[in-house]
Amino acid sequence: MEKDIEQQGKKALKNPNHSDFEGINLVKKNGKTDNNKSLNPSIKPTNVEGHYPRFMLHGAVNLLQEDLRELSIILESFVPHLDKIGIEIRQTNPLIKEIITGTEIFRRLKGISQVELLPFAFKQVPWFTRYTHSCLTYAFGDHVINKLQSKLNFNAADLDAAKLCFLIHDLGHGPFSHLTERAFKKPRGRGGKIPKEYDHEYWTKILLNELKDQLFDTNNNPYIQKKTSTEEKYRLDVFSSAVQIISKDHKNIFVQLLSSQIDLDRLSNYLGDRIVVNAILEEEGDIKNEKMVKALSSINEVVDNIKRILNSFVVLDRDESANKCEPYLAIHEDAANPIMHYLLDRHIIRYYLLKHYRRESANNVLEKILLRAQYLVRNNELASLGRTDLLIQTWLFGNHTEAEFVEMDDQLVFNQIRKWGKHTNDPILHDLTLRFTAHHFFCSYSCEKNNKPAKPNQELINSIKTKVNNELNTDITMYPKELITDYYFTYDETTSKPYHTDSDEVMIYTSEKKIKKLSSYIKDTKSELGYLLLNSEFERYLFIVPPEVEL
Repeated sequence: MEKDIEQQGKKALKNPNHSDFEGINLVKKNGKTDNNKSLNPSIKPTNVEGHYPRFMLHGAVNLLQEDLRELSIILESFVPHLDKIGIEIRQTNPLIKEIITGTEIFRRLKGISQVELLPFAFKQVPWFTRYTHSCLTYAFGDHVINKLQSKLNFNAADLDAAKLCFLIHDLGHGPFSHLTERAFKKPRGRGGKIPKEYDHEYWTKILLNELKDQLFDTNNNPYIQKKTSTEEKYRLDVFSSAVQIISKDHKNIFVQLLSSQIDLDRLSNYLGDRIVVNAILEEEGDIKNEKMVKALSSINEVVDNIKRILNSFVVLDRDESANKCEPYLAIHEDAANPIMHYLLDRHIIRYYLLKHYRRESANNVLEKILLRAQYLVRNNELASLGRTDLLIQTWLFGNHTEAEFVEMDDQLVFNQIRKWGKHTNDPILHDLTLRFTAHHFFCSYSCEKNNKPAKPNQELINSIKTKVNNELNTDITMYPKELITDYYFTYDETTSKPYHTDSDEVMIYTSEKKIKKLSSYIKDTKSELGYLLLNSEFERYLFIVPPEVEL
C-alpha cells in the first residue's frame, strides 16, 4: 500500500497541474509560483541579538535597580499612546509594587517572548515580552475599574483584586509563550491536547499559589517582620479574590473584562501588536497591497478606537428581552464602529501579519528541535542528545517543579540550542539546530486555486511527503522515511473568523435604550463595515519544507 502511494506521488509531482489535485497550485510565499524552478525561498537573515532587551544579552544580570523604576518607565514606549487614550500611569499600591519588583515569579516574564519568533523573522520587530504586556494590561485595568467603580456594586478589596488580576493573569507562560504549547501537543498519542506540564493555564494556577506563599507568611515564620494584621489581611483578601477572578469560577463583570471578545487583555494586545506589525509592514512592502491588510487601521486610528471603546463601557442588568439578569458590560452605540474596527483589525493583525509565513517558518524549525530533543530525553538517549543543561532535560521530560519552571525562559532555550549544534550526536537534532542558529529556516508554500486558498486532497499531501523523502539532501538517511517527514515536513491548516456569533457576543446599548447583539445591530443598521466583519474569514493551507526541496 505504501509503495502504491509513493509511486502515485512520484507520478503526480512530475505534473503539478495533475487533475487529481483539482487545479491547486503551490505558491512560494515570496510571491513567486513554481513556474521558475531557479528561484529560492525569500529567507532573510536577521540580527535578532542586535535588538534584544538588555536582560537578554550576555552579562546583563543586575536587574533589580531597573525594576525599581516607576510603572511609567516600564511602559515608556507606550506612554504617548496611553496619554492620548486618557490612561494615567498612577503610583502603584504596595502589593502591586512588591509583585513587580520583588518576586522572581513575575520578573521571569521579562524573559518570555510575547510574539514568539517574530523578531527572528523581521529584524526591526522589538522583543515584546509577557512582562511588558502584563504591566500594560494592568494599566488598562486600573483605568477602566476606576471609571466604572461608581456603577459597580463591589467593595474596595474586590476592585483592587480586579486590578491585580490583570497584572498576574499570564504568570504561567513558558518559553516562547504559545509556541511550546503547540509543539508539545503534536506528537501522536496526545490527541491534539496540550499536556498539562506545558499548559500555561495550569501553570498559572500553580504559580499563583507559589506567589501567595512568597508574598504572605503562610508558615508563621517568627523572624519575618510583619505588617499590621489588618493591612496584611486586606492584602491577602485582595490576592485571594484576584485568584478567583482568574480561575473564572463565577462569571461576572471582572471575568468579562479579563476573558471575552472585548476583554482588556485583547485591547492591550491590540495596541501592542499594532506597534509591532509596523515593522512587518515596513520590511515586507508587498503585503500592504493585500485586500484585507488595506483595511487595517493606522496606529492613530487604533489609539482612537481604544479610547472610544474604553469610554463607552456601560453596566447593564437587563438582557435583550428586558429580563432581569446578572450585571454585565455592554458597549454604547457611539462606539459601535470602533468596536467593529477593533475586531477586524485584531483579526488582520493576528492572522495576516503576526502569523506571517516567515514567522511560521522560524517557529516550525524551533518546534521540531524541541520535539526531537524531547523524544531523545524521554527515550533515554541522553548520549545522543549531547551536552544538555539538567534543567532543560527536566523540562523536556515534563517532571519539572514550580521552582524549576520559574527558571525557564527563552534565553535558556536559545543557549541550549547553540550547545546542541556543537555537541549532539543525533543527526536530526544536529541538522535542525544548525539551520536554526544560521537562520536557514524552512520554506512555506500556500495551496491556492484561482488565487484563493484551497485545501489539498490527501494525494497531494502524500506526494509532497514523498518528494521530501526522495530529495532531502542531508546526512540523516539512516532513519526511516516516516521519521524524516516527522521533522522535515509540515502541513498546516488555519481558519479563523474575526467575530464569533455562536457565544459571548458583544452587546450594544443603543441611543433608544435598546439592547442588541452586535450581529443583530449590524443587520439592523446595514453597516458595510459590519458586513465585512461578519463575512470575513482567514483561510490558509501551508506546506512547510526545507528550502532545498523545491515544490
